[in-house]
Amino acid sequence: MFLSPNHEGNFRKLLQWDGTNVSDLERKAMFFIFAGNEEILKRIEMFYDFEERVIQTEITDNIAYLSSGARSLVLLGFNLFNNFPCGTVMDLFRSLDEQNCELALNGIRIRLGLE
Repeated sequence: MFLSPNHEGNFRKLLQWDGTNVSDLERKAMFFIFAGNEEILKRIEMFYDFEERVIQTEITDNIAYLSSGARSLVLLGFNLFNNFPCGTVMDLFRSLDEQNCELALNGIRIRLGLE
């Protein structure tokens, strides 16, 4: 399911930093996606407040610096976290390369409790 050992390590670090409960599929799905994309991971605090444990929904300026694929992954992560509006499935997946598509699909599987 993980793209690499580095992805798994980053995922576990985000869960630990946040104090995510093992049954919290919403956060786990979002962190899985965020941990698998270096562009997002480098700017993680622009998208998630670890102190307040909330997403940073004022993201217009924050996502302007990301590639279209990373923007789609942030929006998907937010949607899986709390149903944040993200456009259609086709809108999100149209800009994803094969690796990010796999990342997105596995994030959805986590959120649905299939992993």
